[in-house]
Amino acid sequence: MSGKERAVVPIESNPVVFTEFAHKLGLQKEWAFFDIYSLTETELLAFLPRPVKAIVLLFPINEKANSTVNDQSSKARSTDVIWFKQSVKNACGLYAILHSLSNNRSLLEPGSDLIKFLESQSNSATPRTMFDDAIADQFVLDVINENTQTFSTGQSEAPEATVDINLHYITYVEENGEIFELDGRKLSGPISLGESDPTAADLIEQDIVRQRVASYMKSADKEDVLNFAMLGLGPNWE
Repeated sequence: MSGKERAVVPIESNPVVFTEFAHKLGLQKEWAFFDIYSLTETELLAFLPRPVKAIVLLFPINEKANSTVNDQSSKARSTDVIWFKQSVKNACGLYAILHSLSNNRSLLEPGSDLIKFLESQSNSATPRTMFDDAIADQFVLDVINENTQTFSTGQSEAPEATVDINLHYITYVEENGEIFELDGRKLSGPISLGESDPTAADLIEQDIVRQRVASYMKSADKEDVLNFAMLGLGPNWE
């Protein structure tokens, strides 16, 4: 991590990199991240590992996108969804992994660093799911310091940690019959997209997620229409 500024090298949108990082945090080897090329094309969906337990969206940041999606969101109703406030520049990829895993606790190895942190908070005198204080901040910093090299892995040349990036990761999960968008930048915490469709087989079949992703894509500038990527968390086929 940069000494002058709390910043890290942005994580490449690469399922191998995400999976490696997730396994270090405690994700069971039977689960992994993979590329999602479409949320609507049947032919492409047929080749995805199912069920999809979390979806990570990488999208270009602009004011139009922020205002458009904010108009469609509401305050979370569930008190069980877990959210981390982003306090480190360019670490949104790590926060996306934390959001994916923390809200799928059954996929974590017992005794792993992440499960121990979550259990310590849920078993405290004041159980909480909004991690926006010094305790959570120190946990994230420890994760970063222990996995510095992982941030730089991937197929493309890694930029400097302090570089300004206009791309951002967010996460979609389902908790207690409700769909959430988890963005560490949003000081209000988890964003509820509404009730989940009980007839949907998994997260990728939720129309509310498809509509939300479509909103970001419609709001993108012309030069950024190709700067989107999606990753899913599901069974490890390798």
